[in-house]
This record gives sequence, C-alpha cells and structure tokens, in this order.
Amino acid sequence: MSSKGSLTGRLDRIRTSRDDKKKLKTQNKSIVLLKSPWKQIKPHVSMRQGIFTSPFGNKLIPLKIPLLFPEMENRNIENLLFYDLETTGLSGGAGTLAFLAGFGWIKKGRLIINQYFLHDFPGEIEFLLQIQELLTEDKILVSYNGKSFDHPLLRTRFLMKGLKLPVIFEIDLLHTSRRFWKKRLPSCRLGVIEDKILDIHRIDDIPGIEVPDIYFDFLKTNKSEPLEGVFKHHLQDIKSLALLFAYMEDLWSKPASIPQNDKTSFGKLMMLRGRREGLELLKESYLEKDFEAGKILSIYYKRKGDFLAAVEIWKEMWQSKHDLFQGLELAKYYEHKLKEIELALNIVKLLMEKESTERISEALDHRMKRLERKRISG
Repeated sequence: MSSKGSLTGRLDRIRTSRDDKKKLKTQNKSIVLLKSPWKQIKPHVSMRQGIFTSPFGNKLIPLKIPLLFPEMENRNIENLLFYDLETTGLSGGAGTLAFLAGFGWIKKGRLIINQYFLHDFPGEIEFLLQIQELLTEDKILVSYNGKSFDHPLLRTRFLMKGLKLPVIFEIDLLHTSRRFWKKRLPSCRLGVIEDKILDIHRIDDIPGIEVPDIYFDFLKTNKSEPLEGVFKHHLQDIKSLALLFAYMEDLWSKPASIPQNDKTSFGKLMMLRGRREGLELLKESYLEKDFEAGKILSIYYKRKGDFLAAVEIWKEMWQSKHDLFQGLELAKYYEHKLKEIELALNIVKLLMEKESTERISEALDHRMKRLERKRISG
C-alpha cells in the first residue's frame, strides 16, 4: 500500500472518531435528565439512591431454630438483596425488557435502595451491567413473584445481550404469603398484603397495569414528570419487600405474637419444619373452632397411631358439621378399626345425600356398596 493510501486511511479514521464523538454528544443532549437525586451514570442510564430505616432494627435472624427460609442457612440479613423490576410489558416474553430496576440491602442498620432507570433502549446493555455488578455470589435475592416473572425476564435479556446472569439463591415472598394468608385474603397481590397484613395504605398510587404505557409515552414525548409516580410506586414495592420479610421472620421467631387468625397457617408450616410450637399453635386454633387446624391435628395424631386423639377431633367436627373429611375418616375408622359396619354405613349415606360432585359421589357409592355387602355377609 502506498504512503498516500496509508495517510488517507488514517485521516478517515480520525474523521470517523470525531464524528462518533459528536454523535455521542448529540445523543447526550437529547437525553432528558431526571431531577435530583437522580444521577446520570451512563449515556442512557440514571441511578438514584435512598437510605431508610431498616425494618429489622438491630435484630439478627435466629439460627438455632429451624429456618423459615432454608436458603438463609449460614447467611444473615446483610446477604439479602430485595429487588423489583418495572417492565415494558406485563406478560414477559422476548420482546419485553426492564426499564427500571431496584435493589435494596441492609447495611449498618439502614435499608439502602438503588434504582436504575433506562432512558432508551440503546443503553440496555449498560443498564444490565449495573445489575450484574450487584449480583454477587454471597447474595440471596428476595422478590415478589420474581421466580415466575422478574428472574426469567432478566435471564432472557442477559442472554440476548451476550451477558451471563449470575446463579444465586432467590426467596420469592409470594409463595410464602400464599402459605400463610391465601385462605383468609381475597388475593395475595403485594398491594393486598400491604393493606391487610403490613398496614401500609398507598395514596394516589399508579396501578401496575399503567406503568408500561407511561414509559412508552416518555420515549415519545421526553416528558419525565409522569414517571415520578412510577418511581414512587417502584420504591414502595422494594420497601414493602423488606418490611414483609422482616414481619414474617419476627412472627417465626416469636410464635406467641402470631395473630389468632394466622395460627393455623404458621402452625402447619412449623410442624413441617420440625418446630414443636407448631403443634401448640394448631391446638389453640382448633379450640377457637378452626376446623382446618382440627384436620391437620387429626392427621398428625393418626400418623402417630394415636387414634383416640384423632377420633375425638373427628367426632367433634362431625357433630358440628357433616363435611366430607371428618365423615370419611370416621367411616374408615368404624369400618376398619372397630368393625362397626352399620355406623360406617350411616355416615356414608349422610355424605351421599349432600355430595354433588360426580367423582366423589361415585367413590362414596362404591364405598356404600362395599359396606352393604359386608353387612349382609355378617
């Protein structure tokens, strides 16, 4: 290649470099800067940090009792990373991406929350790299429906951008909330949990379903004011995650403080985790005529071989209400243990009269015919 050609090539590269720098400056001028305390940390990414009182106070998670969250073994609250995403769609899929990501953690008695905002799609890789920095192997993610929505979405976006999403444990508080409150609340959406369990009542909150449209309007108009409501909504989501985790752990470590209408659900899980207090909670709940507690207790006694205790519960529940569970258990006990065929048959006939489900009716009919054959044969 001639020296002239070489010089021309160098000049072209210099011009291209200058053009790129001018282009970047033009892009930066077109980016709408958000109000303080937001700071632009990348051409298309802004971040703000909030510092709040920790809902845990100075408490540590007791490690001498069976853990509410087994993922916490050999970890403590400073390993937790509460997170939530706001996205361009509510159904996931390859075309949906996150434009607002928040992460909260506990440090020296404070709850620190970082929010990251994506100003426009070209900055997504830098946005994801900010997230990647926080996902260290010592952390445990805490989310609300994150295992089904947020985490798969992040995995997809990382994959599409050629990035590696670190593999770390995740605690999804939606699953635990359903275990504790599904039977007594109209739903286990975070808003309902806030209102009915945490006594948090949002004012002028933006419905989650409106969030994607607000972001798309921002991309079209460059007007950031409507986003303030989204930022506020998102920040409260993360605060509520920390509050909910702390509330669950507090009740788990102090069974005496569990409200009466939650004793059955907490007692059931405590028994599954091998905690003696679970049995006492269920007994207290059954004394208040909670038949769900009676059902769990009777199964526990039956499996231990304590049929006297189990039968006493079944009889009390049957006298109060002729439901399928206690009726069937009594019928099986009379048939197989006491050989009292007539008593078993009478119960099955009563159940047949009120049962409308075809599958159960067929099973009861089969049982009744077998009992009748036994009665005839003596």
